[in-house]
Amino acid sequence: MEEFSIIICSWLFALVAALFIWMIFIQSNVSKLTEAVKDIKSILIKSGKITTSDNEDSKSETDDYPAHIDEISDSIFFSGPNNFSEDIKPETTEILPEPIPSAELSIEKEEKPASDFEKIFLGNIFNKIGAFAILIGIIIFIKLISPFIIFTPAIKAALGYLAGFAMIGGALKLHANKKLQNYSEVLLGTGFGALFITTYCASTILALFSLHTTFAVATALLLASFYLADKLKTISMLAISLVAGYLNPFFIHHSPNFLFGYLVFVNLLSIAYTYKNRTRNTVNIINLVLTCITALIFVRNLTIVDLSILFAIYFAYDILTSYKNNEVSNKALNYTNFIVFSIMLIVIFPDNYNAVGYTELGIFALYAITAAIKKSNADAFKNYIYLALSALNLFVYFLCQKSPTTKCIAWSAEAAILSFYAYKFKFNTLANWAVAVWTAAFLSIIPIDGVFGIKSIGNYTPVWNIRLGMFAPVILSSAVAHFFLRNSDEKKVQNIAEFFRLDCISLSYLYIGLESNSIINKWFVAENTSARFINSMINIILGFAYTINFEKLYKSTEFKTFRVFAFLIGIYSAIYLIFAGIHYIPLAAFIPLINLRAAAFCAAITAAGLLAKWNGKEFFKYLAVFFGFLFIHYEINDVITKFSLTDAEYLISVCWVLYSGAITSIGIFKNKQFLKLSGIWLCILSILRIFLYDLAQVDILYKFIAFLTLGIILLALSYIYNKRRK
Repeated sequence: MEEFSIIICSWLFALVAALFIWMIFIQSNVSKLTEAVKDIKSILIKSGKITTSDNEDSKSETDDYPAHIDEISDSIFFSGPNNFSEDIKPETTEILPEPIPSAELSIEKEEKPASDFEKIFLGNIFNKIGAFAILIGIIIFIKLISPFIIFTPAIKAALGYLAGFAMIGGALKLHANKKLQNYSEVLLGTGFGALFITTYCASTILALFSLHTTFAVATALLLASFYLADKLKTISMLAISLVAGYLNPFFIHHSPNFLFGYLVFVNLLSIAYTYKNRTRNTVNIINLVLTCITALIFVRNLTIVDLSILFAIYFAYDILTSYKNNEVSNKALNYTNFIVFSIMLIVIFPDNYNAVGYTELGIFALYAITAAIKKSNADAFKNYIYLALSALNLFVYFLCQKSPTTKCIAWSAEAAILSFYAYKFKFNTLANWAVAVWTAAFLSIIPIDGVFGIKSIGNYTPVWNIRLGMFAPVILSSAVAHFFLRNSDEKKVQNIAEFFRLDCISLSYLYIGLESNSIINKWFVAENTSARFINSMINIILGFAYTINFEKLYKSTEFKTFRVFAFLIGIYSAIYLIFAGIHYIPLAAFIPLINLRAAAFCAAITAAGLLAKWNGKEFFKYLAVFFGFLFIHYEINDVITKFSLTDAEYLISVCWVLYSGAITSIGIFKNKQFLKLSGIWLCILSILRIFLYDLAQVDILYKFIAFLTLGIILLALSYIYNKRRK
């Protein structure tokens, strides 16, 4: 029974193979027949009545002959000799245009060229789907006949190899026909896929091959696939080669040293291929990433020597290609090589930051020397300078990992130096690096205790502390960078200079705010008491400071994003000030007119005044007057609360009247319309308060004081106005 099953299986497989070969044969012969038909068509041109010109203007409107050889209907070959003789006249006979009967028109209708839709699906997508469907069909077929036929592991492996080699043979035969090359490449990739899958299944599922046999067979197939990918110039085979190459680690991962050597071997194959096929350079990037992932998963004892070999072969490859073509072969490949090297270096030395740092310093030296050698090639020089700077920054990061202060100082100094070189040598792209390095310096100080927050206010020392030591380098660095870059002729570099100016001023504000906050918490209030209110006032001051700077930055760069930031921060700070400043929470530390809230209102008035000056809009002028009015109201209200003044509500009305009278007088003397109008409306508001509130709430003596003050102010304003008017 077993022999009978084997015979039936062999016959079935032979039948499938025969059908497959027959289809290939028919396809090949149909293609030859099509070429023969085209050759016959070309003979018709010799009559002189058919032209191969593509210029439609050369045909007359009455010419019934096709303009191109492909427009000749195939029915001419099957319509009989009479029709043939009617269609083709002797050269000496003048052909006059005659109407063609509708019956003949239906036979000789012009064939429309294939659309892009047809080419995409019929010419490309369908063959791939078909190849996938064939593989599924074979699996289903084996599933159906498996209850009736006993397949031994050897037979299964043999059938898999036979099918794979059959598809490869058919694909190589069809590849000679240019029209079938796309089809043949898909078939070729499918065949190699079948061979690789069969090999791995023979090792794991079928248990036919040993580890070394599996590796040897897979490597041989890998070499063959790379060879065919290079010979046939097909991307499909290249993809198959990479996928198959990275399946091997699943079978040899228990030999880590041998595995990394194999990965280096795969990368060498990829380099050899791309060196001859420069347009496929992306393959190297994919290969490097896959190597990194595979090594991180499977390799347990990765050494610096192994990593250096991998880095060196790609570095040497780039040097060779750039020397050959006088250009950098691929910038993305250089950066990928550097990133992969750095990631795997950290894996090798997870806790030894000094080893990582000094290794990166060596890479910096290598790139810097290469940049000096490539100085005549601007593109290569720039690329290696960027790589050298990347390595240098990693060196600083890892070497100073345990000393954030050193890291901040080093990066701040580097940003200033890069700005100088960007200006001195007109190497404007270094200005972008200066921004990145300066940002790294600023971010490095955030987690340091004592810079933005203090764990224990009792141990705080004003001014001379870690905050000054960390803020000083970044502030000085941004100031130096602005000093150099502002002299550049490039608009983009000038914008970067404005960025550094904003950083310098903003960090100065931030330092003053944080230091003031700490001093107040230590000297005026108990530890951590009312810290939220103090922080709120400081944040408001900083918010208005940033609003001014962003608006100034917009004026100099015309970059609308800065105006959006200014608007959002300004609105937030104004609303926050109105609601958070209603009452001065730490009343024990409250000093009238000399407090954090007063500073916040001064910042708001200053911001509104500058915005009014820069934009020329009256709204900001009225906003400044409004902030002044709120400031006076909040101050007198908290004075009454702190000193527990009884029946003192009239003082609020008195302050309103005095403030409105003051700004109205200034408006009259300076002829400022917005001050006069603001004063008039505030006077009206004061009058309403006195008559509607104070008249019913306060004692008769305080009513007298309120009305007397109101009368004097109104009479004085009227006198001043009329006198100035005359």
